[in-house]
Amino acid sequence: MAHWKGSITIANILRTSNNWKRYIAWKCGHVRSAVFYHVARMLACRTPQLGAHLFLCSNCHTVMVVPHSCKSVFCSSCGKVRTDQWCRQLLSDMLDVPYRHLVFTLPWELRLLIQDNRKLLLDVLFRAAADAILSLTNAAPLPKGRKSLKWINGRKRLKPYLPGMIMVLHTFGSDIKWNPHLHVIITAGGLSLDHQRWVSAPKRYLVPAPLLGTEWKLNVIAGVRKAHTDHNLFRRRLRKDRRRRINIDKLLGHIRKKRWHILIGPSLRCADKAVRYACRYTKRPVIAEGRIVKFERGYVTFHFKDYHKGGARSFKKLPVLVFIDRLVQHLPEKKFRQVRHYGLFSNAKRTEYLSKARQILAQRKKRRPTPMTWEKRRKAAGNRKPLSCPRCGHLMEFWCLLFGRHKYIAQIFGIKPNERIQPKTYLTREEVLSQVLLA
Repeated sequence: MAHWKGSITIANILRTSNNWKRYIAWKCGHVRSAVFYHVARMLACRTPQLGAHLFLCSNCHTVMVVPHSCKSVFCSSCGKVRTDQWCRQLLSDMLDVPYRHLVFTLPWELRLLIQDNRKLLLDVLFRAAADAILSLTNAAPLPKGRKSLKWINGRKRLKPYLPGMIMVLHTFGSDIKWNPHLHVIITAGGLSLDHQRWVSAPKRYLVPAPLLGTEWKLNVIAGVRKAHTDHNLFRRRLRKDRRRRINIDKLLGHIRKKRWHILIGPSLRCADKAVRYACRYTKRPVIAEGRIVKFERGYVTFHFKDYHKGGARSFKKLPVLVFIDRLVQHLPEKKFRQVRHYGLFSNAKRTEYLSKARQILAQRKKRRPTPMTWEKRRKAAGNRKPLSCPRCGHLMEFWCLLFGRHKYIAQIFGIKPNERIQPKTYLTREEVLSQVLLA
């Protein structure tokens, strides 16, 4: 098995020794279509398959090549750009009020069922968490059997309100195992139900975690039961892709006896750090490539934060095919929204609610940042003149766009069609024209 020297990237791991093709054969072809889609785009990133922009110096006729990126959620470099840009736009729409960071977890038995029925059950989690929070903040009547004296006494003094919520789905733990859970960033307060004043939540008390956990548990169980009635959920047999029936009543009865844990973090004056943490891996791979420390002899070693040891750094060594399997299982389906908004931030009523809230809180609407172009990103990274000619210093201008017949494009750069175009690639105008005429 090959030993990789140099920087270790996910693309290098997939390309070395045809590991991606070996993985497909290992899975007997039973790979989700979304996985094929994201991996194919990532492997084509900055290669002749996606083309390039060419910039020409009018003085010395030097040509600079800027290859096209894939913008895939499985690409670390493209995902970093998209995540930063999306976080800036999201933070510009948020109110300057205190926030809370909540985490909704699931028992392990339900995680396996969700993994086999992700198209049906991942949507259930969002709706269950939103209904659990709104049932407590909106002062909805509690069903029989759900009692909390501290909360019931507090409800007499606390006025109902409509909070703003941003929910982010994470399907992984620190060791990239399958562990779906929800991160919720919620305003510590909200608009009154008549939309005439702002109601602040208690500084040290948002909602009781045990009661919120019970609401969350019952809502999820009800959603899973309904999904099973409508679509007949299934589990896959070990080492085979055959479906088998499940006893849904036995499973739900077992997990209903357990206590579902809810983490309610302290009050946050600014939601910047919480938003960036929760949304960090929504548009890029679930593991940072800097965490991969070794790739040799068919094994990949990476480090992670082990919460069972108090957050200490631990190392895990996996066979390369198992490592790839753990990565691709977290790739979302096409058009699946991993970030959703409820309450004040709901897409249908966001403009109306936020304008009313800003008017009450005497806050101005923040200017929404515009997407940064390639030139602006290079300047922000420290390159003051990204379009200056390396030979004479003159400003280079856009010349032409290469796209389409990637085999002939690869001949211009003297590389294979699936090889990456190296950064800072410079040619002469005569070289480009000669290759184009030959094509």
